[in-house]
Amino acid sequence: MKRNISLLLAIALSIGGCSLAPNLQIQTPELPAAKGDTNATERIVTAEWWKRYQDPFLDALIDEALRNSDDLKLSISNVNTAKALLGLSEAQRYPTLNASASATRQKTSEESLSPMGGMIYNTYGLSATLGYEIDFWGKLKNQENAALSEFTATQAERDTVRITLVSSVAEAYFNLVAIKRQIEITEQSVEAFKEGYEYRLRQHRFGEIDPMTAEQAHTLYANAKLSLEGLKESKSLNENALALLVGRTPKEIGEMGFTTVTELPKPLSIPAGIPSDLLQRRPDIRSAEEMLRAANANIGVAKAAYFPSISLSGNIGLESSELNRLMQNSAGVWGIGPSLNVPLLDFGRIKNQVESTESKKETAQIQYAKSVKNAFKEVYDSLKKIESSNAKITAQEEGKDAYVKLLSLSQMRYDAGYVDYLNVLDAKRGELDAQVNLVGLQVQQLANQITLYKALGGGWKSE
Repeated sequence: MKRNISLLLAIALSIGGCSLAPNLQIQTPELPAAKGDTNATERIVTAEWWKRYQDPFLDALIDEALRNSDDLKLSISNVNTAKALLGLSEAQRYPTLNASASATRQKTSEESLSPMGGMIYNTYGLSATLGYEIDFWGKLKNQENAALSEFTATQAERDTVRITLVSSVAEAYFNLVAIKRQIEITEQSVEAFKEGYEYRLRQHRFGEIDPMTAEQAHTLYANAKLSLEGLKESKSLNENALALLVGRTPKEIGEMGFTTVTELPKPLSIPAGIPSDLLQRRPDIRSAEEMLRAANANIGVAKAAYFPSISLSGNIGLESSELNRLMQNSAGVWGIGPSLNVPLLDFGRIKNQVESTESKKETAQIQYAKSVKNAFKEVYDSLKKIESSNAKITAQEEGKDAYVKLLSLSQMRYDAGYVDYLNVLDAKRGELDAQVNLVGLQVQQLANQITLYKALGGGWKSE
């Protein structure tokens, strides 16, 4: 009996077939050649790129977000589901082997013509049943290939969620730090406008100016207070956004130690180049490529339905009317045979299914090409924005320095009695406004760098 089982398994496992899936040739769209120091660009995109800013508060927030994010947990759950489906597809390529045992007692009809009519007897049995679908047309193999590609795609999608999460936390954190600094500066500006308004009121009381001039100063003071309230509102909204990202309440975010941080980190040195392995680095491109492979494999699955499916089944066991004779060689029973299922008339079901899978492959090919083009566009755009923000910051710093000099000169001329105090206040307000604008440009520069890291794949590698 053991020899029969071995023979049955050997026959089942040795029969395989060809694949009806098309030969896949992934066509990458033509793109401009990378410029600059691409090796240097590759070196800066480490797995934990945000640590290059050397900000312990940022590190802690990102670690917490990676632990608590519902979006990341959902993507990990999708990976686990795809992994289980892959295991199911792999298992379908192998035989199923089931064992059973039975014991029955029965009586035949006394009215039967059989000579055993009216007899009561027992039947005992042990059996093993084997079932196997012979993969002549590669249907099961293509199902496995599709499941493997879909599993790999979900891993890449998980990495995309990670990149987006880390980038969002870093950007929200830097925005919050910048807004707090702008609030500090704007509070000084409000005081300067208030001082100017009070100065105009005194002039009006003494008849030195008309009421319109005093009200103009009042308007400037009111607008300054309005700007301050707008910044405070932005601070609350950014705290809410950061709280959602890291899984805390806005109140907890407001009470964290980094609320005292009002200085932005220095921008990193970013070489102007695109990594040569960008297509492998970006998880969204990897995901699109794997979905294209899955769509191609599913064409083979659909085409296999045109052809007969052949299954092999067999059973080996023992059967006896007496329990003590069940294990004897004479009690052995076995059977083996194929079954054939041939499609004859389906009113176009198979044809439409094949056309559907071919259309899905075409869609996946377009999506892959689109993701590649978009990746290069995002990198080029980010590099250009960084270049532009650097130039803007240089110009803004020049303007701020000019206001500092103007303030110093105004103070000297006021002390000497050549001008009134309003000249000093005007120069001071101009210098404070320049500081606020400079902080806005600095945080935009950091946001552009974060966007570049995200566009470069964020350093995440598929596991």
